[in-house]
Amino acid sequence: RQEYAENKPAALHADIWMISGCEDRQTSADVSNVAAFQLPDPQGRAGGACTATLLNVLYEDEKTPWEEFSFIEVMDKMRVFLNRKGFSQIPQLSSTLPIDMNQKFNLVPETLPGNRR
Repeated sequence: RQEYAENKPAALHADIWMISGCEDRQTSADVSNVAAFQLPDPQGRAGGACTATLLNVLYEDEKTPWEEFSFIEVMDKMRVFLNRKGFSQIPQLSSTLPIDMNQKFNLVPETLPGNRR
């Protein structure tokens, strides 16, 4: 691990995070109607099960603004929700740098400039 960290390409020194829909040995499912995921305005469209689940978790967080989810809580909630819906896929979080999984979950790190919506 240490050797890789010291010899990785320069581009990988950036702070990159990725949520994938499943483990490497699995297939990430699509759904024909994301309305089953209780999103505010799904309009019956098709989409990815993991993406719809992440949005469901984030909308749940908006309903309870006093509660801030950590990375661990978001990933756990996604896994539980998908499992209850009958999906076997297990979402994964990868990064080029270590992440404190107990920190507040943000799609955009607080350190980046710009407007937040």
